[in-house]
Amino acid sequence: MLKNMKTAYIAGFVLITLFGVFYYQDILFSPSNKFKKPVENASPQDPAVEIATIDRKFNVQGMYCSSCKQKIEAAVSKLPGVTSVQIDQATNEMVVSYQVSNETIKETLSTVNGLGYTVGLKSESGKLQVLDFNVTFQ
Repeated sequence: MLKNMKTAYIAGFVLITLFGVFYYQDILFSPSNKFKKPVENASPQDPAVEIATIDRKFNVQGMYCSSCKQKIEAAVSKLPGVTSVQIDQATNEMVVSYQVSNETIKETLSTVNGLGYTVGLKSESGKLQVLDFNVTFQ
């Protein structure tokens, strides 16, 4: 009986280990910077430090030329917490990368609105768009 319990224990251990390896394979076998920890308040100019960022997509209406695109990119890139801005004029989509600890979405919306363009934050699915955070209920 003891021999059968050892066999069952070993078989269970092997099955659980294989399941764990299958479940966490993206973490275990990813080749990129597996031991590098992101730094929250680092300077984007320091190449030795990886900054934790999050990307947000915006829908921008009213851009008709490349100078419109450049004007928006310049204004948004000056906001605190913004690490990069990319605008695709063909799809009217703007992707802004923020530092995780300093995400200034409301300021981004007001900055682009202040330049005279209509802007909205796109949801992950792209079906919902937030135009303004100033909502009141009566």
